Amino acid sequence: MKTLVKMLTVLIFLFPPLLHAQVSFDIDMDEFLTAKKALVKETLQLTEKESAVFWPLYDAYVKAQIKIFNRHTALIREHKQKSENLSDKEAEVLINKYLELQADELKLKQAYVKKFSKKLPYRRVYQFFDLEDRIEAGFFAVVAEELPLIKEIPM
Repeated sequence: MKTLVKMLTVLIFLFPPLLHAQVSFDIDMDEFLTAKKALVKETLQLTEKESAVFWPLYDAYVKAQIKIFNRHTALIREHKQKSENLSDKEAEVLINKYLELQADELKLKQAYVKKFSKKLPYRRVYQFFDLEDRIEAGFFAVVAEELPLIKEIPM
């Protein structure tokens, strides 16, 4: 529970001021990644041997994850820009981008579960990805509060 509170505190302080801007969606990634890494370190409590294996894989995973995150932010910007007057064709493009993004995220996680599990016990791998999912859920909960709902366009 303490970890969840810390995670939400990080999200609350890093994101809302940045999300309130009408179309802007800029995040201090260095600050976020530093806070996230500290949270992962504190939560996992890896042994020295596990740490030697885990952190290089973690860094590679985060690097790959940033590319997907950048696509997420672009999609969020597009959503914010078009939410008032979204045409059916634009909605089709957005949903296809969203589904492609979700598929790519799943592929990335599957690939890294394999990489992590070759060198660490599955319990540790699951522990890490469970924490990742919680961080991601907290982040997108904050984002969802700020995104405008798509309005019905009269025909």
